[in-house]
Amino acid sequence: MSTTHQLTVTNIPSDIGSLLKGKSLAPEAFRKAKLIPKVEAAGYNVTEQNALPSGPATWSFNPSTAPNGVRNEAANVEVNHQVKRTILDGLSNQYSDPPFQLVIGGECNNLPAVLSALWQGLAPARIGLIYVDADADLSVPGPESSGTLASMTFTHLTMAPGALESMRPFTRPDGEGVVDASNVVLFGLNTALQSNTRSQMGYLMDEGYRVFTSAAVAKDPKSAAKQAIRFLENRVDHIFVHLDVDAIDGTAFPLANVPQRTGAGFNEVIRAVKGLLNHDKVCGLMVAEVNPDHDPGLEMTNKLVDSLVEGLRERLP
Repeated sequence: MSTTHQLTVTNIPSDIGSLLKGKSLAPEAFRKAKLIPKVEAAGYNVTEQNALPSGPATWSFNPSTAPNGVRNEAANVEVNHQVKRTILDGLSNQYSDPPFQLVIGGECNNLPAVLSALWQGLAPARIGLIYVDADADLSVPGPESSGTLASMTFTHLTMAPGALESMRPFTRPDGEGVVDASNVVLFGLNTALQSNTRSQMGYLMDEGYRVFTSAAVAKDPKSAAKQAIRFLENRVDHIFVHLDVDAIDGTAFPLANVPQRTGAGFNEVIRAVKGLLNHDKVCGLMVAEVNPDHDPGLEMTNKLVDSLVEGLRERLP
């Protein structure tokens, strides 16, 4: 359990692993939405750190991809190394229980580095994950892949067959993937998306992964959140929540880098996330795939920030 009133914000201004430019602008958009003053007003003592102090890792077109690699692979892996070091440094500066970790991406493909840092920095504690995302992100390098690291996030969380060897530093201390079927819940998965292939869905079923579909979240977000927590709470010591905003239906809230029609609206997804945040084993939240280019007036960003801050406030006694 994290120290009640301590919170660390880690900014990751990166979109180098994606199809489109824009996610590197998210930390600055959250700053303009007054994230930190609002979190402080909610009752937290906030420490802020930047995983990329030399500047954002921005998208660039690179058509040359190795047969078993991804575009800009070396640069992507270096960003992950910087993320892991930053999270670890922040954890090592604490006296006892860690502060709540609020990670502002950036890209979902930095999540293996975040979780790897938590496994190492909080050892011997066992870390669990609730992966709020419309996509399975189980692509592997090859002709059917987009060639972007962001499409392979769950592949690298699990180090499933086809995972890049260059991502192996972002595992548990024993070298295994940071998650397996025993310590992760996929939450808000949209099985109707073409990118979630039959083979990927079959893999999740065969390996026994716990999945809540976007339809289940839309139908009863509070119940889905309670069940997700119930699955993990006796299996792990800490639970980290990852919110990829493409889990929110993009027809009315197109803030995601690649908006999707999921059927789970903003209110439903946020209601579920608030339910997740309210559990005392939840040690952090990562918000990823926000593209401020879709939000020139920051109306959606402000709405998201205000809702998340409200969820964080509800954690406090």
